[in-house]
Amino acid sequence: MSNRWNWLKDRLNQINSNPSRFAKDIGWQSSRVYELFSGKTKAIPLDKIAKASSLLNVSLDSMINFNSGLTNQIHYIVSDEANINNYFSQETVPEVDIYEEESTPNFLQETTYCYNGHDLANKNIRYNWKIPADFLNSMKMQSSDVYIIQAIGDSMNPTICSGDKLIIDTSAKGKKPSPSGIFAIWDGIGINVKRIELIPNTDPQLLKISSDNPNHNPYERKTSECCIIGRVAAVIKRL
Repeated sequence: MSNRWNWLKDRLNQINSNPSRFAKDIGWQSSRVYELFSGKTKAIPLDKIAKASSLLNVSLDSMINFNSGLTNQIHYIVSDEANINNYFSQETVPEVDIYEEESTPNFLQETTYCYNGHDLANKNIRYNWKIPADFLNSMKMQSSDVYIIQAIGDSMNPTICSGDKLIIDTSAKGKKPSPSGIFAIWDGIGINVKRIELIPNTDPQLLKISSDNPNHNPYERKTSECCIIGRVAAVIKRL
C-alpha cells in the first residue's frame, strides 16, 4: 500500500526541491519529512502548513484537509493564482529591543519566550511586523532568521539615522563578517550597528569597526572579543 504522502516526493521534484530543503524552508526537521514518506509521521505540524502550502503551490484549504486526514485530494494552484497568493503572502517578523540587555551579546537566547525558533525575553519584543514573503525571498532571507531593530545615535549618518528601522539577518550570527558590511555587533562593551571588516594578516584576527559619520573614529577589536549579531540587510527610514 503506497503512503499517502508519496505525492509530496513528486511535487518536490517538480519544483526543483528536495526533502531537506523543504524541511529547512518550513522550519522543520528534515528527518520528519522522511518520516512522512515512511508513515512514521502522519502529518505536518499545523504551524508549518501555511508555509508548506505556499512553497508547494497547493491551496491552503486542501492542504489543511489533507493533512488532517479529511480528504486525499490535493488542489494545485495554477500559475496566475499562485502569483496572486504569493504576492499577498506575509511573514511575521518581530521588532526586538536589543539594547535592553547590554550586559550580554546573547540577546536571542536570554530567557523565556520562543519566537521563530529563538528564545527571547518577553520585554525584548516591541512589535510584530508583517513583511511580504516575496520581499524576504528576494533578499534570500529565511523569516526565522529575520528581526527588526531600531537604530540609536548618529554614528552611521547619513546611511542610517537614529530612529531608522533595520532589518537584520541573524543567519550571520556568530560568524566572521565576510564579506564586509554593516552589522549589529557586540564589541565587548555594548551592542552597536557599525561597518565591520576583517583586517587581513593579523594574528590574533582583528576587526576594523567604523562609522559612516566622520565625527566618530574607527577602532579595532579582536574577533574573540566580539560577537556578530546579524547583518543589516535593509533600512526602513523616513524621507
